[in-house]
Amino acid sequence: MLRYLVGCACVLVSLMFLLGCDGGNDGDGGGGGTAGTGGSGGTAGIGGSGGAAGIGGSGGSAGSGGTVKACSDTVQAKQAQFAAELASWSIADATEMVRTGGDQALEADYAGRYRDDLATHPGCVSRSAYDANSEPLSNDNEADVPSGSSAVIAGYPCAAKAYDQASEDTSKPIIILVHGNSSGVTSFEAYFNAALAGTEVSTGAGFTFTVDSTAREQLAAKLIAAGYRVIGYDGRVDLVTTLTDWDADATTGNPFLSIDHGWNVPMLQRLLKSVMSNNPTRKVSIVAFSLGATSTRDALRRLYNEHKTSAEGAVHPFAQLKDVILLSGAHHGRSSYSACGSFSHMRGTVSCELGDRAAFEPTYFTKPINGPGDLFGTPCADGSFAFGEAEQCEDNVVTYTTVTMRDVAEGIYQDEFVSESSSGLDMPGCVTKELIGLEDFDASGYFFTSAPGFFANHFGAARSDAAMQIILNKLAD
Repeated sequence: MLRYLVGCACVLVSLMFLLGCDGGNDGDGGGGGTAGTGGSGGTAGIGGSGGAAGIGGSGGSAGSGGTVKACSDTVQAKQAQFAAELASWSIADATEMVRTGGDQALEADYAGRYRDDLATHPGCVSRSAYDANSEPLSNDNEADVPSGSSAVIAGYPCAAKAYDQASEDTSKPIIILVHGNSSGVTSFEAYFNAALAGTEVSTGAGFTFTVDSTAREQLAAKLIAAGYRVIGYDGRVDLVTTLTDWDADATTGNPFLSIDHGWNVPMLQRLLKSVMSNNPTRKVSIVAFSLGATSTRDALRRLYNEHKTSAEGAVHPFAQLKDVILLSGAHHGRSSYSACGSFSHMRGTVSCELGDRAAFEPTYFTKPINGPGDLFGTPCADGSFAFGEAEQCEDNVVTYTTVTMRDVAEGIYQDEFVSESSSGLDMPGCVTKELIGLEDFDASGYFFTSAPGFFANHFGAARSDAAMQIILNKLAD
């Protein structure tokens, strides 16, 4: 039934609306046309297959990225600037997202709420196996993907892919990959379909590109080749269909299997906790895409709160973290805010949590993870400060990086969901802001079997050659 819905022409015509996505522009209709050399017109040119950057620029830091001293200076300045707000700023779970009782299998009870009881969480079910077509909305992949199995991790009952690694370098951090909404672990794996190769497709941002003629190696395989132990978090978006009151109707329901932070964060939180507690002498690095970026930050906040209250089995996440790399995260809103209030299920609540990219105001969800003026956005980037307090990091310095597609111009964005501003964290010296060029989209044709490459720009922050090189360089620093 789901595959039929996704395949319907009427659904595809209005796909952007159904996902609540306003396309690549909050302004005047934006940079449609076809992708060219750094602009929004012409055919895919220099770097057009997601490779080298053209005139639009790619890679490279847009900020200092900084030093511990530079970060500490920013923290002190913002503490002074927001002294009045800090006295009462809460980092506890927002009351809007907390519920006790009820049925976690009901959207009516738990849409927008943390589904913390993993024993009854509808998505906390491990997979029997992983292959190239583990995702429900992208199921025509003919590429070879890295082998792996359902992860067996003490204390973690939900789904994750443990990638096979014959030559692990234990001096390197364990890498946890966190996918975005409506997708899964294959977000970081090769995609290829012979029928699409070399054809021209249109994206959600209103331009066309030519699909890769051969399979492009993706991040999971590159990390394995570099000797990392790699674990892919799996939020089991496919199990949204098992909810008792799931609505498959394209107009009123959630046929594209959107999840919210209430679904995602408790499972990811447990995975991070279990990996850290089972490997107390190892550092952990996280690479998180789109909804995975904000889910990661919230999971870390909740783990930190557990640590501060000395909860049983708690870990101090920021004492073990090495890198937090956030790819196209909606830290200050996304284009799909129009879905907030339009739908009472997760298709709507996730937009309410993230806010409006075009006119962002802090939301109940973003307030605890961002803090005043983003002061809480980079915990332990200076080796000391986290969530309003100094000396919280056991002298461990966490390195933060954001990766986002460059804006076409102010108010005109090629990324279908986020902009430079909405995806950044305003903590100079504490985070490196990396920008990929307008040519650095994902040219593989990945995501949505019936609308190939529909979010190619958004996925460029995870799947383009430029983005992957940034990630690999950051992890190796």
